[in-house]
Amino acid sequence: WGGGWRRTVPYRVADGGLRASAQCLPLAAALAVRPARLPVRMSSIPPGSVQQLVGSASTAAELSACKIGGCCGKDTPLLPADALKERLAALPAWTLSPNGTAIRRDFVARNWGAAMAFFNAVSEIAEEEGHHPDLHLTGWRNVGVELSTHAIGGLSLPDLVLAAKIDCIDVDYSPKWLKEHALPAC
Repeated sequence: WGGGWRRTVPYRVADGGLRASAQCLPLAAALAVRPARLPVRMSSIPPGSVQQLVGSASTAAELSACKIGGCCGKDTPLLPADALKERLAALPAWTLSPNGTAIRRDFVARNWGAAMAFFNAVSEIAEEEGHHPDLHLTGWRNVGVELSTHAIGGLSLPDLVLAAKIDCIDVDYSPKWLKEHALPAC
């Protein structure tokens, strides 16, 4: 290998544009160059206004119609246990974690492609809303989605809004899994 493996890495320049390195760099140098990133999404909605955005929405349809626009942060209020229980009843595909800090939905997709199509659809919604779930794929088609507002260490209204929106995604389920489980309502 001598001088190390060489490759070209895009990097951000002072004018904000992207440029490929003019020469191939040794791997260590290539990894030291900060890769180009998408601009950070900034929300104009203060975190404290989550309740105003969601209001009294409690059904799956009402929750999925809400726009949260990235208003999650360290000032986002935790959802009280009684309000969480009431709103979670409208999302039967989701279960509360044993410690009560997250909700999770699991299913079996028809195949790898169906699981990845679901993840791509979740990604689009998450980017629109500025709130991102933890996505899990095991055994090439066992899908898990976990929602929590990490900044506050628990559940907030945006978690339930995102769960309702995720339930509206058209999924190609495993036929066997589908026979044994009820589909979430959208």
